[in-house]
Amino acid sequence: MSGPSAFGGVVGMNRRNRDFVLRCNRRPAIAMAKDKIASKAAMAAEGIPTPRLIATLHAAAALDRVYPALVREESGFVVKPCHGAQGRGIQIFLRALPEGTLLPFHGDPITSREFQFSLASIISGEYSSGVPEETVLFEERIRLSTAWVYRDLPGPPDMRVIVYEGRAVMAMLRVPTVASGGRANLHQGGVGAGIDLAAGVITHAVWKGRRATHHPDTGEELTGRPVQHLQECVVLAERCRRAVPLGYMGVDLMLDAQAGPVVIEVNSHPGLAIQLANGHGLRPALAQVAAE
Repeated sequence: MSGPSAFGGVVGMNRRNRDFVLRCNRRPAIAMAKDKIASKAAMAAEGIPTPRLIATLHAAAALDRVYPALVREESGFVVKPCHGAQGRGIQIFLRALPEGTLLPFHGDPITSREFQFSLASIISGEYSSGVPEETVLFEERIRLSTAWVYRDLPGPPDMRVIVYEGRAVMAMLRVPTVASGGRANLHQGGVGAGIDLAAGVITHAVWKGRRATHHPDTGEELTGRPVQHLQECVVLAERCRRAVPLGYMGVDLMLDAQAGPVVIEVNSHPGLAIQLANGHGLRPALAQVAAE
C-alpha cells in the first residue's frame, strides 16, 4: 500500500466499530451472526447454499450418539464451535471409520478417545470468547476446489466479501500456504489477494503483512488472474443481508468443485486486513454506497 490517497481511505478499527458495526448492526442480528446454527438456518430459509449440518453435540461423552452419522459421511466432515471465530477450533476429517479411528485432513489418525478429548475442549469454550458452554457442529465436508484461481495449493482458498447496506464493496481471496498449515486464514500465514470487483481479477496481494508478487510455495504470480464464479459469489454475499440483517458484514464463501459457491459463514465484525490485500482503503467505497 503506498501513496497518501491509499492511506487516507483506510478504515481503522475504531471507525469500523463506531461508524459501521454499532450504527448498522443491531444486537439481535449480531447475536444471530455469531451463532452458526442460527445463521445457517436463516440462510437456508432464504435458499442460500451452506454446508449441510450433520449433527450437534453439547457433551463430549455423548459422542457415541453422533459417531454412526459421521461414519456414513464418505466425503468426510468438519467440526466447528458454534460461536468460534478466526477459524479457531475448526477440524477437518476425511473419514470416521467404524472401528473408532478418525482420519484428519492433516496429521496422523486419531482414536475416538482422542477425538472426544478435543471435543471437550471446544465444549468448555476454549475457542469461543464469552461462551462458557459451547455447542459442537458437525458439517459435511464439501468437495472444495484447490484450483480456484491458483493451482497446486496445500489447501482450498476461500473468499471474503464485505457487504455494506446490501452492496458488495470489497473482496479478497484468502489463499492457503504451507506456513498456514493449508488453512486460508491470513493471521495463520495465508496470502490475501485483493479482487477488483469491476474487472473480476486479482490486483494486489499481501503475505505476512507485506506486499507479495508470487505465492511463497508454488512460485505462481499472484496478480492479474481472473476470479471464476466471482459474480455468483457477489450475488450470494449480498443475499445474506436478507437472511442475517446486518448493515455491515463480512461473508465467507468457498467453491464446491461440483455445486459451485457456498456460504461458509457471516461475520458482524469483519477484520480490516482486506484493505491491505487490496492495496487501498474501504472508505471511498463505503462513502459511495452511503451517498447512493
